[in-house]
Amino acid sequence: MGPAFCKIGPMKALKIIGKIVLWGLAIILVLALVVVGLRAYNGNKYPITHSMPEGMSSDKSSYETSEHITAIEGDYLNGFHFRPADKKHSGVVVIYGGSEGSPDYSRAKQLFDAGYEVLSLFFFGQPNQKPTLANVPLEQFDEVTAYIDEHVEDASPVTVIGTSKGAEFAELFAAHGYPVDNVVAFAPGHYSYSGLDFTGDKDFPSFTDKGEVVEYASFRKASISSGAKMLWDMATSYPVSYRATYESAADNASDGARIDLSDFDGNVLLFAGEADQMWQADVAARALAEQGSNIEAHVYPDAGHAFFPDAEKLPNGWQFMLGGTAEGNRAAHEASEKTLHERLAEWHG
Repeated sequence: MGPAFCKIGPMKALKIIGKIVLWGLAIILVLALVVVGLRAYNGNKYPITHSMPEGMSSDKSSYETSEHITAIEGDYLNGFHFRPADKKHSGVVVIYGGSEGSPDYSRAKQLFDAGYEVLSLFFFGQPNQKPTLANVPLEQFDEVTAYIDEHVEDASPVTVIGTSKGAEFAELFAAHGYPVDNVVAFAPGHYSYSGLDFTGDKDFPSFTDKGEVVEYASFRKASISSGAKMLWDMATSYPVSYRATYESAADNASDGARIDLSDFDGNVLLFAGEADQMWQADVAARALAEQGSNIEAHVYPDAGHAFFPDAEKLPNGWQFMLGGTAEGNRAAHEASEKTLHERLAEWHG
């Protein structure tokens, strides 16, 4: 015990220490009550924080099947095969959802209705797959290719469509030489990032390629301020904007974490919102477009991370988490769908 405590006596020192401990406990209790109160208030005011938009479920059994829409499963392969009775376009479109873990079934259904043969696939989260979006193998696409060769009569061309983390996934197929003819990325990334597995204290990559880590921009290298804001919002159930964290991670990443499409000779179509609050998809789309004349980017003002045609029907809080305005997202949805169908018709005949 230091000299100051010796002068005031051991009993008095113990009383002072006791008061400090009590004050510390009181502060912790007050903070806990504040967090509980904010969670209750924010959870009620911003229900987007504990709800999932329709059609974005990771529950495979929640999606309809039929004679022309069948569930498929392999070693890692998992999802749905859409076979139109009247196929109007050659080849096949492979579709992945985002970090929510869905197969983007609704987009697959729209293309199926337009006469495209479609594989709507999960890339993690199913019983035969990686349980979380971490260490997800790119080489799973080898099984997709083998399935296409066996089950699709006219197997070419192959277009891969992904959204958000699914866009990052699709871009990496092209960057790592997998047999893809065209890539469409909604809310793309120009870096690969940390995996979304927060069950322990390790920092995982989102993706691996044949057992090797795909280099990534780590959240651990993001600024303390962006991380603190994100954690506080998560703790208090406030709609979280992850953009600042992704921006900071990218700013501090090595060049090896960048997604390089300069050697890809297929077509790349990118769609992004200028007001994306999930991550900097607008910056990514423009940066990727600079890598080659075969890369076409469309960045829409007042649009966010997801171009919902009726965003005003979403649970409140989407404005902070996803970004944009209802009008801006509607306009981006209409424009991007028009461009998408034009390009697919060009590529698939």
